[in-house]
Amino acid sequence: MWDHALVSRKPRATGPFHVVTTRRQGKHREYVAHLLRRSYREGGLVKKETVANLSHLPDEVVELIRGALRGKQFVLAEEALAVERSLPGRPRGGGTGDGPPARAAASARPRTLS
Repeated sequence: MWDHALVSRKPRATGPFHVVTTRRQGKHREYVAHLLRRSYREGGLVKKETVANLSHLPDEVVELIRGALRGKQFVLAEEALAVERSLPGRPRGGGTGDGPPARAAASARPRTLS
C-alpha cells in the first residue's frame, strides 16, 4: 500500500520508551520539559526520537508514566483498600456538639486554708 520511497519518514524501528526531563534556566524562571522518547540503534549509532511532549501533564502523572515504563504496576486506591470496621466518632466539645467544653470559673476552685 505505502511506497516507503515516497514517504519522507522511514518506518519506525522498535525500541524502549523512557521519559526524559530537561531543565533550562531562563532569565526569570526555570523551564522544565518532560518528553516521552524512544531509543534505538541504527548503523551502530544510538538514535533517539521524541514520541510525545508530556510537559502539559502534572508532575504526579509524569512520575506514574515513568514508573509504568520501568515495569511498576499500580492499583486504584478503591481496589487496594477496603473498610473492614468503622468506629463511631466521639462528639467534640462538652458532648452537645456546640463547641469546646466550658472551663470552671476561678471562684469555683477550692481555696487552700493557711
